[in-house]
Amino acid sequence: MNIETTSIDKIRKTVEYLCDLGVKVAGTDTEIQAANYLYGCLKDYGFSHVEKQSFDVHGWNPKSCRVRITKPIEKELESALFPHGKSESIEGLLSPVDWEIDENESSASLFGKGRVAFSEWGPDTYLSPRYTYLRAVKLGYEGIIVSAKDEGNMLKVVVIPGGLLKIPVVCITKEEGDSLLSLMNDGDVVVKIKTEVEISERLDSFNVVAILEGDRTTTEEIVIGAHYDSWFQGAADNCAPVAIVLELARIFQNHAKSGNVPRRTIRFLFYGAEESGTDNFYFWLNGSRAYVRNNKESVARTIAVLSLDSTGYASPSIDWIYTTGEMHGFAKSLTVEHGRARSLTYKVPPSYGSDHWFFELSGVPTIYGVSGIVSEHGIAQPSPLYHTTKDDPNHLDYDALHFYAEFMKNALSYLSSTDLLPMDIFVPLEKFYEILTKYSKMDGNPFDLLSIIAKVKDFMKHKSSFTKLLSSIDQKGKPKDVTRINKFLMKVANGCNRTIGWNTRPIETYSVDYLYRFEMIEDYIHLTNSIKSLRNIPVATFDLDSAKRIESKSDNPYNWLSVHDSLAKLESERTRIGKEIEQEIASLSEFLNNIMSELKELMDK
Repeated sequence: MNIETTSIDKIRKTVEYLCDLGVKVAGTDTEIQAANYLYGCLKDYGFSHVEKQSFDVHGWNPKSCRVRITKPIEKELESALFPHGKSESIEGLLSPVDWEIDENESSASLFGKGRVAFSEWGPDTYLSPRYTYLRAVKLGYEGIIVSAKDEGNMLKVVVIPGGLLKIPVVCITKEEGDSLLSLMNDGDVVVKIKTEVEISERLDSFNVVAILEGDRTTTEEIVIGAHYDSWFQGAADNCAPVAIVLELARIFQNHAKSGNVPRRTIRFLFYGAEESGTDNFYFWLNGSRAYVRNNKESVARTIAVLSLDSTGYASPSIDWIYTTGEMHGFAKSLTVEHGRARSLTYKVPPSYGSDHWFFELSGVPTIYGVSGIVSEHGIAQPSPLYHTTKDDPNHLDYDALHFYAEFMKNALSYLSSTDLLPMDIFVPLEKFYEILTKYSKMDGNPFDLLSIIAKVKDFMKHKSSFTKLLSSIDQKGKPKDVTRINKFLMKVANGCNRTIGWNTRPIETYSVDYLYRFEMIEDYIHLTNSIKSLRNIPVATFDLDSAKRIESKSDNPYNWLSVHDSLAKLESERTRIGKEIEQEIASLSEFLNNIMSELKELMDK
């Protein structure tokens, strides 16, 4: 499909309009204004099917945040309240949260009473303020002031998942933080924090959906989307990605109007409430989670989800394209003539943290564009401008935005028009083989993985002949053969992608991998070793009934350790994990049997 070049001027205009709305928190008037604007634009483009799908959110709307020094000087500090603090009015002596606890204190929880903790941000965008918060709560502080990393800037992140914060956490600029440190070096500093927050148990947020119908030669669909809510102005996160998706909606609709109707239906999605909107689990991804939950039939027909988040950050940020395994080769094959990416890197598979996630867990092949930085430990981190007051139109890299617009345009153009889906199903299966082999060889592993390793290996043997079959069908183009092959490709891709999970292993925090439940083999081994060690304690040799009787006696003569309840819990947890691993092995074995059987049928025909 020969489609016009995306207009960076139109993208810029949308970014500036959305940024001018300011903070767009789930369920608030400004978020609704953004949704209405997008809806109006899509109607103006001529889409016959545009809707706002509502879903419930928990409302958290910060109305005001004031931080004032009351001693030794009177001074108001510019500040921003972290999500999800409450309305508070506190005053206390300011003290660094890392001051040592007085060992003579009768209770550590009283140490911070009547005090406000102060902390510099720390090296990790998410974890550093989280650790500060958890320690301050433990020590009984009344609130926390955190100074930002960079001058002339403030930022906010969700420091703890689920529920409201126990104490207020506010951010001030680095300059004001340095000034406070200087004042504290000279003597006592007293500060007052006053916050006003509007909390609602239920509000409406909206997913805005525009549907460009395909030519009805297939029921398959494609989704491309981005969330439109934001902290602060949110230029890169996430007004710019929204502007890109809106621009793609415009040019694909124009292309269809001129008679070039795509083969597959395209859904242009704008998700609400990605940054907040629930009072349990994580606050993120509420709009896309609601969409996947409420549009199951459409999601089941979706052959790919294209997603954008936090794109257009200026240097030192770099650009990434994440894909599920089967889409990796296709993504790398795409060329872009307009725009410029900085140090573009392709990674597999996409992780939790943006709107592709619940599609991905549903098995949908995924291409995800995002920008950020790499830490000194090689871990992907957000841009220094992420969730900050400087995430505004003046700090955007429009060359990078044009690259992402053209990249997603080319991906969407090909996927919506091609007969044969561009998926290499052997890439995730190669990863399966690697993971299964690793755990099979792990010392102390009691689970038999050799049979499913053999099944994966057997499937892999057909790679060359299957590639030839694909080439033959692609050349001949018989509709029935194409449909049959595409269904098979999607079945394998869906099955593989449903095994993706959030990996919290210490080496690559926040990364993901395939077959995530098999990581529990490592947990199972550690639990078994721990139980064996505890069983070496003499009192642990008593049976549980005997132990309970002895524990209840006031004249118990034994040097007693109460380990029996803990052992019982550990053994119960090990049993639970063991069952989950066995279920995963059985499920994977059945999946491999099914796709192997279908592969042989295809090859025979």
